[in-house]
Amino acid sequence: MGFFMKRLSLIDSRGKDRLLLRNPAGYKGGFWLTYYVDEMFCMAASTENDSFSLEKAMTGKGMLEVSLSHSPLLDGVPAIQTDIQVWSHNKPMLLIRHKTRNVTEQPINNMKLFEFMDFDIGGPASYKDDVGVYDQETSTMLVYDGNPLIVALASRPEPDRWEISAPAKLIVSEEFPDLQNNLELGPMDVATGLQWNLGNLVPGESKSVDIVITSSTSLDEVKALIPDGWKLFEKKIR
Repeated sequence: MGFFMKRLSLIDSRGKDRLLLRNPAGYKGGFWLTYYVDEMFCMAASTENDSFSLEKAMTGKGMLEVSLSHSPLLDGVPAIQTDIQVWSHNKPMLLIRHKTRNVTEQPINNMKLFEFMDFDIGGPASYKDDVGVYDQETSTMLVYDGNPLIVALASRPEPDRWEISAPAKLIVSEEFPDLQNNLELGPMDVATGLQWNLGNLVPGESKSVDIVITSSTSLDEVKALIPDGWKLFEKKIR
């Protein structure tokens, strides 16, 4: 189900296609959710198919809306429903909203949302010299390399944890349930992860996380675009 965030590119001032986002290979990309139902550990990864059902998919001008239900026992009985809205149109930014609802008749406990992304700055020819930095002062993840392009991720609420890692090593499980909070890695092929601890959801309750991704050719500009992204949220995503 990770089809809608496999690749994101930007046409620069010289008309060249600059690859911004290509999710890590296989099942490790996109969003993940972990949670407990009746003391059972459940994991939902956006690129798996067996436990997800597509409830709705709508497209509009620059907008994609997807509604997914997750059945942890593979019996067709959903425990959570995740609504995802993605918007990007003629601006160097991507807006994402994750909204997850408890659709069972019992509490869901210790829910966590993860967003894993591999930006491959500069495209396949130069992605092995990327650097990832997490700015604790602004709670912003930055990724860049030797060319001028910089990508920034910010969220509301702010991430509870984060990680910068080699793509194949960026993973969570019941044994390793949290990201590692390292602050910098590279130059190398890096992927980034953000984590939000959503806590417990009573039946019918939902919680949301909003994400702004911006890109530019200067650090000051990529940071300045983030407030513009939040203003667009009010207009484009409801």
